[in-house]
Amino acid sequence: MNKYLFEMVNIREQSSWVHMQYPKEATEKAKDLIRMAVARVTYLEPQIEPELEIAPSALVIGGGIAGMTASISLARQGFDVHLIEKEAELGGMLKHLHKLQPTERDASEVLREAVTAVKANANIHIHTSNLVQEVKGFIGNFDVTLQKRDSNEREQIHVGTIIVATGADALMPMGMYGYKENKNVVTQLELEQLLKAGELKKPKQVVMIQCVGAREKTGRTYCSRICCMVALNNALLLRGLYPDTEVVILYRDLQTYGEYEDFYREARENSVSFIRYDLDKPPKVAASADGRLTVTVYDAYLGAEIEMDSDLVVLSTPLVQHEDGRRLSPILKVPLGMDGFFFEAHPKLRPVDFASEAIYVCGTAHGPKDVTESITQAYAAASRAGIPMALGKVEAGAVKASVDKNICVNCDACVISCIFNAVEAGPFGLPNIIEANCKGCGVCAAECPMAAMQLKHFTDQQIVAAIEALLKPKKLVSSSESFEPIVLCFACQWCSYGAADLAGVSRIQYPPNIRIIRVPCSGRVDVLHVLKAFQNGADGVIITGCLIGDCHYTDGNVKAKDRVDVMKKSLGALGIDSNRLEIDFASSSEGRKFATMMTTFVEKIRGLGPNPLRAKGGD
Repeated sequence: MNKYLFEMVNIREQSSWVHMQYPKEATEKAKDLIRMAVARVTYLEPQIEPELEIAPSALVIGGGIAGMTASISLARQGFDVHLIEKEAELGGMLKHLHKLQPTERDASEVLREAVTAVKANANIHIHTSNLVQEVKGFIGNFDVTLQKRDSNEREQIHVGTIIVATGADALMPMGMYGYKENKNVVTQLELEQLLKAGELKKPKQVVMIQCVGAREKTGRTYCSRICCMVALNNALLLRGLYPDTEVVILYRDLQTYGEYEDFYREARENSVSFIRYDLDKPPKVAASADGRLTVTVYDAYLGAEIEMDSDLVVLSTPLVQHEDGRRLSPILKVPLGMDGFFFEAHPKLRPVDFASEAIYVCGTAHGPKDVTESITQAYAAASRAGIPMALGKVEAGAVKASVDKNICVNCDACVISCIFNAVEAGPFGLPNIIEANCKGCGVCAAECPMAAMQLKHFTDQQIVAAIEALLKPKKLVSSSESFEPIVLCFACQWCSYGAADLAGVSRIQYPPNIRIIRVPCSGRVDVLHVLKAFQNGADGVIITGCLIGDCHYTDGNVKAKDRVDVMKKSLGALGIDSNRLEIDFASSSEGRKFATMMTTFVEKIRGLGPNPLRAKGGD
């Protein structure tokens, strides 16, 4: 059977497990979900997944340890690899490191081995001092334009897969703790460079301050993961070089996962002191005329302020997205997460894939990680990229846009809305679909004012059928009956639908009033779908998608939010309170947040009372 004729009804995770205190209501909801699925299946059509030829060559962007490792792995599989590095030499951040954790190997030794292996492999073509200027094409057939950094010289290459390994930068904490104002205030990376060059004068006391520019209330709210391990490693190096030097680490929380817990124990055994501070009472650094530093910190455990003199203050700063990463995101049409790093298709099922097929990510471009993790992830990305190239061809997904040119009015809304260049203006202004470029988000279909543009497997007809099956026969409300709202939820298949499933697996309870319709992206939800829901008596409609900045189609959720803002202004003209429509966002790991969103929205709708159209029988 063609797999596009199959529909699964989720009555366990999204009904029985999340409404355990309401068995009767859960049963009624299960009936509704089945009724909706049957209605949708009526209009399903078999789809054909086209075969695409895959060029047996790869582009690896970034010549750091992750990029070199991925290149070596692919080259050893027999594929041609084009390794792009913007600097004149390979190495990335590894060139600036001293000792690697947890192996304690010299970074220069690891770098030398990797560079030697890259240069010795005839399958690897090294392009240093180059930037990726343009990428055209689709899975298996990408035409890439490279440009020399110091000239207008350009080069064209043709590849089948792409691996992004652009690395990350260490934050320069300008204006914090006297950094760049006092030569004795340095970052952990700068300390490593001093240790590596043997230029550090013996200090009497060193104070390290953790979470400088990270885990903030706003801005860089994320944990950089490796800062604590770097601080512990450098503290041990200092104690080893200068046994009389006192090392104090000021921390908020120590994150020492895996083998790094041993570093923490070793540091304590080697008389490294630890003082916990609070975010609301951060340390203060003052400099005297002779260059000596005084550090004042409120000890969260003692409940008292401590003052200490220091020869050297070392700031543990987070890794942040490289400027090349931000530049590449729109070129490759791949998303950046809320923390600024590249965002994978799925953290569990496709951890090194982008939603855009045949493009992969590894190393610190994906998020903060140590060298060992970067190497491991590089092998994973190379393995994933090698599969389609080894097969020589792949079946592309069938969920693609389609257009009925008989009713198209040549407005170009679809062309303008598609960031993947999958829709182009053809003869007489009629749109042509480049299926190989289409990612299947459905934004173009939602933007089309004539419903000429549709998304295969998620057509208006299929979605509206599910809506009408839920709300018909209409459930009228009399004054004698207690009101229980009917709430329709459109859930993005990548994130919020996964969050709903996680809520079910975790048995997190929320009201049984919610009925979920899965869509490929919140950007697929059309004005028509919302109006049909209200017209047929839904008391509330909530659209849920990926977190802003985390959309698997780059900005589908932003377009959905903009559309909802416009719809809310128009609902009043129809006699419908704009508060009955809402959009919210959750990642696939936020099952509890999803349940809270549903509970809050249902309570709000309960307070608003029945949809006026429902009370009138939908007329």
